[in-house]
Amino acid sequence: MPCIKPPQPERVKDLKEESFIREGRGRLKIVIESESETLETTIKGSLKSVEEIAEMLGVEAKDGRLETTVDGVRVRMERGRLEMEFENGDRMRIEKA
Repeated sequence: MPCIKPPQPERVKDLKEESFIREGRGRLKIVIESESETLETTIKGSLKSVEEIAEMLGVEAKDGRLETTVDGVRVRMERGRLEMEFENGDRMRIEKA
């Protein structure tokens, strides 16, 4: 049974959305939704694995899924899809295109 680690805010303080993306093959669709508008774009790259992102955030993935709140941002991930919901209500989705 893995031990529970205390929160480490310094680990996630400088993370940006790009931190979850690996350069290289593949295409990702990024959708950003706010109250007033929706932005959508496609970029080259792939999402890092659920386990890699769990390690970056200092949390544990269960059954290939991740659901946590870090610095007020709700993060939900499963293979090939990442969703983030911010405190102001904005949402961002990154998924395979």
